[in-house]
Amino acid sequence: EGALREVAAAAGVPVIAHSCAPAVPFGLLRRAGMVGISFDALLLTEGEYDAIGEAVEAGTVLFSGVVPAVDAASSVAPAGLSEPAGSVSGVRSLWRRLGLPPGALGESVVVTPVCGLAGASPAYARRALAHCVKAARTLVDNPE
Repeated sequence: EGALREVAAAAGVPVIAHSCAPAVPFGLLRRAGMVGISFDALLLTEGEYDAIGEAVEAGTVLFSGVVPAVDAASSVAPAGLSEPAGSVSGVRSLWRRLGLPPGALGESVVVTPVCGLAGASPAYARRALAHCVKAARTLVDNPE
């Protein structure tokens, strides 16, 4: 944790950590000074919920990966894009479960693809990012 804190401090800019793996160490990353944590929200388990709530309450921004990162035509793709509000329904549910203020949802969560878009076609990457914007807008317009 200390070494990670030193690396983050040495960067001299706000640092966001990303993990596509299950069991993201939210508490460790928050304590190490990350201003944001990017993760695949589809891999979250109940065991991480408290650490996520603590991170949000401490001001950490969540970069919540909820949009598929590859096109439906890909052999490794999950289901295609849902309605924007549907993409963030799990984010809203978690927020309510943690008892966090609905009005803070749009300030504390950034909607992202589940992981990088390197395996996506350029056209799909554009669609996925546009979908992220629309899904994020639903969090702001209708946080509950």
